[in-house]
Amino acid sequence: MTHTAVFLEEATQALEIKQGKKYIDATYGAGGHSNRIAKVGGKVLAIDLDQNIRQPENKQILLVNGNYKDLKKIAKEHNFVPVSGILFDLGLSMNQIRESEKGFSYDKPHEILDMRLGNEGITASEYLNDTQPEVLKEELIRFSEDINAEAIAKKIAYVRSKNKIERVGDLTRIIDECVKADDRELKRTYARIFQAIRILVNCEIENIQSALDQSLNIVEKGGKIVVITFHSIEDRLVKKFGRANSNLISENRIKVGQNRKVAKFERSAALRVYTKI
Repeated sequence: MTHTAVFLEEATQALEIKQGKKYIDATYGAGGHSNRIAKVGGKVLAIDLDQNIRQPENKQILLVNGNYKDLKKIAKEHNFVPVSGILFDLGLSMNQIRESEKGFSYDKPHEILDMRLGNEGITASEYLNDTQPEVLKEELIRFSEDINAEAIAKKIAYVRSKNKIERVGDLTRIIDECVKADDRELKRTYARIFQAIRILVNCEIENIQSALDQSLNIVEKGGKIVVITFHSIEDRLVKKFGRANSNLISENRIKVGQNRKVAKFERSAALRVYTKI
């Protein structure tokens, strides 16, 4: 199944790609952004944690298996310092959700709750079964921002005392018992809780912060740092980064919806562009 990159035109235009210049796609995914950057003349260093991603056919794209938390190290190793632009698309590709078999989607009840983007660290199942109840409650509330999070955390602690929570269906059944709402709102809670667990398992907040800070050290003067976020926690983190470094970068929020009708999968996304002064 094909995957269309979010804000494909807007994000690549924001990079102001110049022929032969170097760019980093810190979140390769299905490769849409990298392919567009290469198509218009850029040389691309692409990074992705997923070891199973197919290598790109375009010879202007170098795909490296790694974590963008190691952005500066990876860039130096492959002679991509300084770079003219860096792109962060912080969402999962639909291919990862549908095909990874790691339990990212609440629609696949038989999949194991893994949710790791790579193969290191604890799985989602281990997180749900082993985290102290009070910590579990605090983290689910913080990272899901869902009104049912406390009740769900308490129910998880109760259920796991009798049986391990191992599959997607184990978790959705717990949510079902805690949410008294229509199907539409129930699915929103599914999405928020699954998102929170994915964020926690992959240390996404810490990694994003680290990668953004490193990007300032490797992008050239006048270069661009383009960030696509998908939920308020990410977006607040990115805005905080912009404010903290306002002496080094200027910010531009691109409101894509003012210029065209956004696709369904783009509705929750925000696009911010930082230019190094």
